[in-house]
Amino acid sequence: MKNSGIIVNIQPSAMKGQINVKKFLKAAALAGGALCLLKGLDNRLEVTHYNISSEKIPSDFNNFKILQVSDFHADNVPGLVTEIKNEMPDIIVSTGDLADDKGSFLPSVRLCEHLVDIAPVYAVTGNHDLWRGDYEEFERITTNIGVKTLRSERVTLNRGSSEIVLYGIDDPFSRKSVRASANIKTAISKLERCDSYEILLFHRANLFDYIKNYAFDLVIAGHMHGGQVRLPTGQGLVSPRSSWVGQSSIMFPKYVGGHYHAPHSDMIVSRGIGNPMLIPRLFNRPELTVITLHSEDIK
Repeated sequence: MKNSGIIVNIQPSAMKGQINVKKFLKAAALAGGALCLLKGLDNRLEVTHYNISSEKIPSDFNNFKILQVSDFHADNVPGLVTEIKNEMPDIIVSTGDLADDKGSFLPSVRLCEHLVDIAPVYAVTGNHDLWRGDYEEFERITTNIGVKTLRSERVTLNRGSSEIVLYGIDDPFSRKSVRASANIKTAISKLERCDSYEILLFHRANLFDYIKNYAFDLVIAGHMHGGQVRLPTGQGLVSPRSSWVGQSSIMFPKYVGGHYHAPHSDMIVSRGIGNPMLIPRLFNRPELTVITLHSEDIK
């Protein structure tokens, strides 16, 4: 009986220890999950810098700085104007969805009022812009403020005795058509191409495969929201629903954010700064992109 008593006394103690270990592991897992979620939902504005060098870039344009705003969606982004001012850009470009397809566009108007005080502003339309029933009114207001919206148009940027050319085309998609490639071809056919360094502003990064063979030196795009939900490694998980056309991938899309290379063209894609979706941006901080041109290779 003595031996039996000893065994009985040991078993509860061992079981108690096991329960404590399980509680500790559960608490650790919950704490780790909470920290991971907190990091994933970090919505502080991020500024990403890119350096683009080319023999076609005139020396007068060495260190020319282009700041890109994309996919604002009339959202509230704390610190946005201050960050833009701090970058001291030579020009500011908006690559679509400055407004959203519903709700007030006044936040976008107020942003534009700040932007034109910082640098010349050039814009192209995005799908959400064009889906607005009052888009023409929105463009009229922003034009009066000083924003130049490029709709199958070009502007020549001069510095010293040199020039580069900035083009812009409308978003090629509508809810009534999926003829993206044909729409792009028509829009580009209206442009007066030249031998200068050529930059194209275009909303839909996912359609780069339709654009790259036109050999613009640099394409600046947005639309993809960084894949909305991103793995900690940076891979975006899903395309916006409006991108489910043509050869675009729905899951793990090809072009979500960053610097992409093609034989005759490069593309910079912004992850955007607004969020019109119910799904939060996960591991996907709102992003401003800053592109600095260099007249020769950086050593």
